[in-house]
Amino acid sequence: MPPKVKEAVPKKPPPPVIRPPISESSLVHVPDDAVEGYQERLEKGIEWTLIEKAAKHHNELSSRPGIRTRTFAVALQNKINQSILSGFLNQESDITLEQQWELLPITLWDNEKFANEEAKICFENRNNITNDLIKLIKKAVKSGDSEVLKRELKLISILRVNDAQMTEIDESLLEYKNVVSLSLCGNFLSNLNGQLIPTGVKTLELQFNRMSNLEAFVEYLPTELLYLGLARNLLTNEFIEPLARLPYQITVLDLSDNDIYHLVPLLNTLAMLPNLQALLLVGNPCAVCHGYARTTLMRLPLLKWLDSRQIMATDRSEEPFEPHPDDLRAAFFTFTVFRIMSAPQPPKPEKGAVTTFHVELELPLLDATRRKFLLFRNHESLVEMLPPPEDGDWDDVKMPSAILNSKIVLDPEQSSHESDIYKNLTTKNSREILHYTIFETNKVQWNKVINFQEPAVKIFCPDLTALRDTFRTVITLRLIYSVTVTGKQGKPDKKSSHSMKPSSEHRVTLATIKCALRQPDWSQPSQHFHWDDSLGTNDAIHWGDGDLSVLQYSQAPVKVTKGKQDTDVGPSSRQLPPDNLTCHFGFGIETLRA
Repeated sequence: MPPKVKEAVPKKPPPPVIRPPISESSLVHVPDDAVEGYQERLEKGIEWTLIEKAAKHHNELSSRPGIRTRTFAVALQNKINQSILSGFLNQESDITLEQQWELLPITLWDNEKFANEEAKICFENRNNITNDLIKLIKKAVKSGDSEVLKRELKLISILRVNDAQMTEIDESLLEYKNVVSLSLCGNFLSNLNGQLIPTGVKTLELQFNRMSNLEAFVEYLPTELLYLGLARNLLTNEFIEPLARLPYQITVLDLSDNDIYHLVPLLNTLAMLPNLQALLLVGNPCAVCHGYARTTLMRLPLLKWLDSRQIMATDRSEEPFEPHPDDLRAAFFTFTVFRIMSAPQPPKPEKGAVTTFHVELELPLLDATRRKFLLFRNHESLVEMLPPPEDGDWDDVKMPSAILNSKIVLDPEQSSHESDIYKNLTTKNSREILHYTIFETNKVQWNKVINFQEPAVKIFCPDLTALRDTFRTVITLRLIYSVTVTGKQGKPDKKSSHSMKPSSEHRVTLATIKCALRQPDWSQPSQHFHWDDSLGTNDAIHWGDGDLSVLQYSQAPVKVTKGKQDTDVGPSSRQLPPDNLTCHFGFGIETLRA
């Protein structure tokens, strides 16, 4: 009797995705009647990361009016004059090459042993024109002729003229015929003539410049070019079409941290590059949309690396996939509180009062109401007060007796130091609108290990530029303890038919934490941060690629399996919570997975 063949069980259709409606008038669109200078007001008070501050500073320098023209030849000479080469190439110096050579170790020693980190970075930047500068100098010293050093510089294969305020390249660059790797990062370049780049260049780095229109630039690039770096320029969807005409051999393309908003037109352009294996798009608005990674991997099947992450077989979907249009123009920002541990136990509340803990999150760039407010209104502050209540006896700034009563009972196990912070309660003014920027988690009761729902905050973001910029900021978190007293029905009086004591909330901030965010990684659900009060700072520690969510804590003694030592206990095993206040957070965006 033949064996029975199992019938294929039909797969259950995936549950429908709930997508909030997206207005056809994009939030990125700026109407004609917008208030002048609204963009500066929008970013006022935003704390940017150190990298973003540096980028904004460079952008201000390069866009200021009246910048003087500085060619490649002038920029390179200035770099040489600031480097250790200057003494060996100075024809007017009375010091011989041998004497300069004897002084060189002192210069290197002073920089290595006595310079601070900032000075060391500056020294390295001034002397990174090429590799093995000491070797070139030594060869000239042996010959006793500085002309040898000049000739050797023209034969180098690696040339860097970075941070030199260069505005254009000239024909002097063609004198470096052996250059294979050319770096012109951190300059003011906006239009480049590809004919002035040595034909043997295979690596061309132009990060942190002013490149926008690539039409003329791509026509005469070296045919053997393998790597092109255009990160932190001014590229938008308007001028991406020339990318399809990059050299046939191009293998690595870095477009990160530009302003490319629409993903599909870009991918259609990049699909014309037959040898493209590595692509960097992180830091563009299109790279934070819901369907970014899955759509990119589908449209570019030969890609092996995306945003410095190797693409695994599990990252690609075997089934045909067509993204929903909304998945390419919106995303969800998620904030997760993995746990808060060892918060001081609060005093026992008076009858009728409820004590809770929650986390406040400031995200000014993600609030559409605030953006519209600043777009059209010429108001100095976003803090507004509602009209005063009709009931003049309602004074909501007074604490109820339940809070000021000196008979508050403390847990006898808590020290007086731990409980002192709870004596600093202030009244929350429920009639005040604070910046439209505060997002709150759910409120939970005290525990040695406090857990919140996941995600604690989830925000729909149809403005991809605002979402991208949020990951360039330093987010402020506050751990709040609050006491809520519910309103009670009082006895009627002569003036009114009834009397009501209003509900009131009183709170204290247990911790204020700063998290310097990084651009999201499509292969990681979120970026994790650790903070505890023993660090002595408000700055949280970025946890790298580590996963804080797998850690488990228990108030019971940790049991070690027989035959295993304490050091054999894995990271996911339960452990006792720390004695000091500790917080674990995560930030990310929801992405479509394969």
